[in-house]
Amino acid sequence: MKWLFLFVVLLNAAFLSWHSFVQDKPTRSAESVYGPPVSEKIHLLSEAPQEELDGKSGLMTSESIEDALNRVVEQAVADAPELFCPRVETERAEDKRQITQVLKEFGWAYQDREVTGKRPKFWLYIAAPETPAMAEKIVKELASKSIDSFVITRAEMKNRISLGLYSSMERADQAKKRIQDKSGFTVDVYEHMRSVPLQQVDIEQPVDEKDWESFVSRFDLSKMMIKLEKNPC
Repeated sequence: MKWLFLFVVLLNAAFLSWHSFVQDKPTRSAESVYGPPVSEKIHLLSEAPQEELDGKSGLMTSESIEDALNRVVEQAVADAPELFCPRVETERAEDKRQITQVLKEFGWAYQDREVTGKRPKFWLYIAAPETPAMAEKIVKELASKSIDSFVITRAEMKNRISLGLYSSMERADQAKKRIQDKSGFTVDVYEHMRSVPLQQVDIEQPVDEKDWESFVSRFDLSKMMIKLEKNPC
């Protein structure tokens, strides 16, 4: 019993010593790991959030590169001068001669051909008097004042006195005023379409507005019967 009691006492003492050692052992605190401070960037109302900018500030995708190239091409096309391939059309041989001469001076290639087309014409006449004899009398009176005329004999226009055919209303009005002032007769104008031979000149190289204006400025358009077309190339 004595030895058993002593063994129990020593066992309790050993347990108390171990327990005390465990309780007194300092608990090792976990080391904190340093990291940069985390904060949320403040945006102005006019600034887009970072999520919206990620796609723009990052690497460009193939689609965005294509869009950028398309924008560059579109801008280049918009900035480029407009080009066209003009056509000049005239009825008179003298007008065509002037046109081709200037084209050669500019060094522009061209092709010319003759076609038939309808153009407005302006016919001056004096209304038919009551009898053919009166019509002949008017013609003689006009001739005495150096005004060319003749009597029409066709049924629908019989006895009208023809004073000439003009290619523009401006020239017809000028002639009308001159004849009326000189003869004292009332002159009428009849506008109609008529098939006539036309000389077409196609400029074979694209030109811009500046070059075209320089070309046209070489002509006195008030004295020429020409039609100018700025056709797409």
